[in-house]
Amino acid sequence: MRTDNKFFILSNGRVAAIDKKSGDIVWEVKLREYVKGASFSYVVGQIVLEGDNLIVAVSGILLCLSAKDGSLIWKNELKGWGYAFVSIANTNAGAAAQDQANTAAMTAAAAVTVTAASSSS
Repeated sequence: MRTDNKFFILSNGRVAAIDKKSGDIVWEVKLREYVKGASFSYVVGQIVLEGDNLIVAVSGILLCLSAKDGSLIWKNELKGWGYAFVSIANTNAGAAAQDQANTAAMTAAAAVTVTAASSSS
């Protein structure tokens, strides 16, 4: 699923996918549909896109939603952790950046090899 034509927002207990060109809401989810009894008004949270999944951390609860339609993939209510702010570190972002850098380096090395071979002919 392509997510590069959308960006995602988290505000006031809702997560939404927004079309980058039009600004229209593609889909919207009220988090209270997935976590009964929790209060999501006026809270601070985080949202991270990892592949086709959105990881949402809000009010001491961790949710994984499909970036395609906002459907719930899994949730962890972090029992015993309280209801404070949850920080997220995405390890795959670093790996993707490293893969991109490696590909660029190999492409540059191949270009130098071709140039050197052409110069010696």
